Amino acid sequence: MNTPGAGECDFVPVTADLNGDVGRWIDEEAAARLDGTRVRNLFREEETLAHAQFLEEIGPRVAAFARTEGIDRLILFNDRSQRGSRVAGALAQELPVVLVQDGHLDFHYKQQKPGLRDQNWYYGATDPAAVCVWGPATAHHLLYRTPDADPVVHITGALGHSDDPALVRAAHNPAPRPARSSREPLRIIVLDQPLGDQRKLGAKQHREYLREACAALAEFGEVAVKPHPSTLSGHLTWLATLPDVTVLDESALLDAAGLESYDLAVTFFSTTYLQTLRAGIPLVLFSPPPLNIVFPAVNHALLRNVGTVGELTDVAGQLFRTGKFVGNNTGEPLTHFLTFHDDVAERVLTVVKEAKVRAPRTAVSAASTAAPAPVGTRAERALRAVRDRQTPPRSLAVLGLGFGYVTGVAIPVLTYTQSLLAHSPVDVRYVDLSAYVRTEDVLDALRDIDVVLVNSLAPLWRSAIGNELLGELVSEGRKVFLYAHETDHVMAYEAEHHTLRHKEMLRLLPRLQVLCVSSAQADMFRALGVADPVVVYNTVPQDSNRVRARAVPDGRPRIVMVGSMQDRKGLDLFSRVAELAHTEGLPWRFTWIGHRTPRIAPTTLISDRVEWAGALSRSRVREELGASDVFFLSSVDDPMPLSVVEAVQQRLRVVTYRRVGSHEVLDAVPGYRSFGDYTPKAAFEALRAVLAEQVSEEEYREVEELFDVPAFTTRMTAALGLPGPGHVPHPRAATDGTTDGTAGDTAGEGEEAEDGGGSLAVVPQQIRYLNEDFKRHLDAGGVEDALRVGTEILRRRQPVDVLIGMAELRARRGEEKEACRLLAAAAIAGGDRGRVWSEISRVAGLLGHRGRAIRQLARKESLRAQVSHHSARLRKTD
Repeated sequence: MNTPGAGECDFVPVTADLNGDVGRWIDEEAAARLDGTRVRNLFREEETLAHAQFLEEIGPRVAAFARTEGIDRLILFNDRSQRGSRVAGALAQELPVVLVQDGHLDFHYKQQKPGLRDQNWYYGATDPAAVCVWGPATAHHLLYRTPDADPVVHITGALGHSDDPALVRAAHNPAPRPARSSREPLRIIVLDQPLGDQRKLGAKQHREYLREACAALAEFGEVAVKPHPSTLSGHLTWLATLPDVTVLDESALLDAAGLESYDLAVTFFSTTYLQTLRAGIPLVLFSPPPLNIVFPAVNHALLRNVGTVGELTDVAGQLFRTGKFVGNNTGEPLTHFLTFHDDVAERVLTVVKEAKVRAPRTAVSAASTAAPAPVGTRAERALRAVRDRQTPPRSLAVLGLGFGYVTGVAIPVLTYTQSLLAHSPVDVRYVDLSAYVRTEDVLDALRDIDVVLVNSLAPLWRSAIGNELLGELVSEGRKVFLYAHETDHVMAYEAEHHTLRHKEMLRLLPRLQVLCVSSAQADMFRALGVADPVVVYNTVPQDSNRVRARAVPDGRPRIVMVGSMQDRKGLDLFSRVAELAHTEGLPWRFTWIGHRTPRIAPTTLISDRVEWAGALSRSRVREELGASDVFFLSSVDDPMPLSVVEAVQQRLRVVTYRRVGSHEVLDAVPGYRSFGDYTPKAAFEALRAVLAEQVSEEEYREVEELFDVPAFTTRMTAALGLPGPGHVPHPRAATDGTTDGTAGDTAGEGEEAEDGGGSLAVVPQQIRYLNEDFKRHLDAGGVEDALRVGTEILRRRQPVDVLIGMAELRARRGEEKEACRLLAAAAIAGGDRGRVWSEISRVAGLLGHRGRAIRQLARKESLRAQVSHHSARLRKTD
């Protein structure tokens, strides 16, 4: 209502509230924020209506109100609540209803069965004229929730969030607060949710898990519980009985400023993660086993998903012991749930103004049911009939080492998957190989994935399991693509520093389908044995507020470079060109934007004639480009630098070395020059020439379109064989074993929900802390958590106490074969042999008939060890 352009509209805030509490609260907010705007209530406080009567009255009253007041269109925030669904039902066919997302809706479910989904799953199911959502993940859910889903979805971002600079910084540059002092008591806040009232969890179960969690967390410091404002009095009364817990006022607002004093926050699922990110405090999202709804894992340093009280205490314990919080090292980037724009309100208002009432789906005319006229020749129609029977892949896993917008390697694939999610029926998942230590765990995570896309060669050099994993996938006949970003220089460097893995990678390459960012890079891979590399180029996100460079340079032209400070990027050349320009008496200004790296030779010149700006935020880089005249890419080796694409978007003149990838798309374009000899003199002459020439708007626009998001998405989607925008996959009844369309009902979501958000990824902890956690769980009787931590310990080393403890746990669960294997490992491990064999004998007694022989052997070995030890002591005494 306050956004530019809203002045031409008349806004009428309306609510439906029988008791008057909500009406009064909204009225107060409107008076404070909107210059005394009055809120209309469809009901009078003195009306005596039962709840059922109240709900029945909402539809007729809102329809009458809209006719009386001459309402043209309606903005609604929830069409699945008891009131919202009745409002939408009454007005959706009368006037444009625009649904605007105002809370996090992208939840997953452990079980995808009818009756088990939360009402959020059905959001937007009332056929509104349009839906404004926060990000591509919600758009994907709405568009492909059911086979016949056909909503009008606009990704606008979130009002008050997507346009908040503090949240943008937290999303793109996660920087946890400095490490705390170890063993210092924590201040912990538990942000409770009314799970029982919302029928997401039984009230008794909710309270049991909350009590257990609070008791476990109290070991590490002070615990406060903040009830949700909608919590009923019965639960509030119960909260007051919790020992050693401070219960805060449920009506108090806890914003980022109110959260800053805490060291750790815990909740079940909530939009509060936006406030904790702003405050810079870590948040644990706790999903106890009976809770079906799951907050999705967001790959962020300040967010962590756990599934048991034991996992929760492990995370809190590590923060307490080390002062460091371990966030999710798997999951999706925050930008898949929240798209950032500066003009969110303007976008929403534009959608509202342009929305039109949708025709009822059930009203199908006889003409529309008639068979369409045949299109194309008989041969073309026959081919189309065969293709329509094909089932394009429906799921894509992206393998890489980190998924953040900090590095250029991740930007194209993240931009692509955001676009793909918003327009295609494809389930996208991210697998960070640095979070795994066993190939089997990654294969398990990829078991139901159709297409695997490896983002760059880095995982094959940096991960110990990278080459083995891809070899297994290829041997299984899986569709594996490598999206390469590397160049000759990088290949030579890695061959020297990771020789063995590099050789393994070279043997593997011919078996992979390689996607390249330039023709020159494709030639390089052909020379390495790749039969048919495909050039897809790459892309970068387009900022809506990018400033264009001036058309005519002023008297002191500014020449800029963006990239990390390293020899491959041409530090020495850039510095020597700056020195040469100074020697020639030219008033040129040189600026380098990027962080310093260790890859700088002692002989490299770092000139004082260059302004070394250091690392800047993405928005600041855009500002600096807009204030420059020439983008001088001094790199000696770059396949298709994204910084050049951004410079083209902002209409800077561009100069590069002829052997970098930019040359093949910019050659002969006015405003671009290249130099064939990699010398300061040649680069200097190219700069002088380009400053005297005008940028060609038409040809720059053509280059820009080559790299824009829709064009890149189409190319990449075609290369991967995925369904593109508007493509509805053929139902997979035969392969899914279903005949009633149930499989399609959860397309793009059901598969991920089956694992309940559980992850086999490694939680990086020091081994001594894992041992401490194992002992704590064992003493507390937490079998599942002890097995989880014990398994993680045994992946790294095999301490005999853990082997014995794990064997006992397995034996008590009736897993005799696994218990025997663990006892065998304990028998050959080090330690006090007498005690070890004694413990083996004790545990073998739990194995029944199978353990008798083991127990007998263990007694003999224990006795032999004791005799040997006693004999050794006697000899020493003599």
